[in-house]
Amino acid sequence: MEKPRSLRSRLKEGISAPMGEIYRKSRSVLLSLGLRRGVKFVQPKEEQDASGDFSVVMPIFDSPPLARCLASVERYAPKAEVILVDDGSILSETKRIIKEYATRNRWITVQNESSLGHSGATEAGALYATRRYLCLLNADTIVTPWSWRAAQEAFEADAKIAVTGPTTSHATTVQMVRRAELCRHYWSDSQIFGFAQKYVQSQPSRCWVDLPDIAGFALFIRRDVWERCGGFDPNLRHYGNEVELCKRILKQGFRIVWTRNSYIHHLGSQSYSNSAYGADFIVSSSQNAQNYIDRKHS
Repeated sequence: MEKPRSLRSRLKEGISAPMGEIYRKSRSVLLSLGLRRGVKFVQPKEEQDASGDFSVVMPIFDSPPLARCLASVERYAPKAEVILVDDGSILSETKRIIKEYATRNRWITVQNESSLGHSGATEAGALYATRRYLCLLNADTIVTPWSWRAAQEAFEADAKIAVTGPTTSHATTVQMVRRAELCRHYWSDSQIFGFAQKYVQSQPSRCWVDLPDIAGFALFIRRDVWERCGGFDPNLRHYGNEVELCKRILKQGFRIVWTRNSYIHHLGSQSYSNSAYGADFIVSSSQNAQNYIDRKHS
């Protein structure tokens, strides 16, 4: 027979979740001082022009922040070639959003009848790319006015740089800024752009940091290198695909760098619908992927 819980434990259970949310919101308010809502930001011309060198490939499976993500791409990737891959989405709202943005901007759309997973959907979209560089972008990101020029500059400066990635709010690599991570779900777009502007302007130009791999939320890669490597390992359907790809690229003598003077906001764990891919799935898939990578590259 289950032991009765004390009144204290029941009360604690009842208030812990809402109190935790109150604490997180209060903390975000303090960390957001100086970042105003409702401010309009003008993208520098060099950033607008730089976006024209990229094919943005975005796999989509009923991602909750999709409309917010596509709105940022529409606004701050004005010259990019955008390829949206509907990876077997179920919700009619997802399909409506994709159609609305693709039609208005003449973006390329790819329809998978059933889900191929992140790797397969990315591969399907990359086949349509024509620009020199790819940006493999998750659907739970928010592109800022300072997203493109740093990657373009790195690629142009050193032919050995094959992969770059921006600063962000959520990643398993050192690309993450802690302040942004704590506030990533609470900031408005205006506050995100305000933070991005201040952070990027505080960094020197060409402040590149060599890393063993780049977080997959926004991975910039030379298209010829992507094609030469054969893209992602098909055995890694969702997780670890960018880590394994970077290992192969490093073995070929290329560099992988974090461009600190660029910023793309990452909400995290929302690029594919949580109703289909929950926390347990993410944890087990990530561990299985790491085991596979360790065996393959041991």
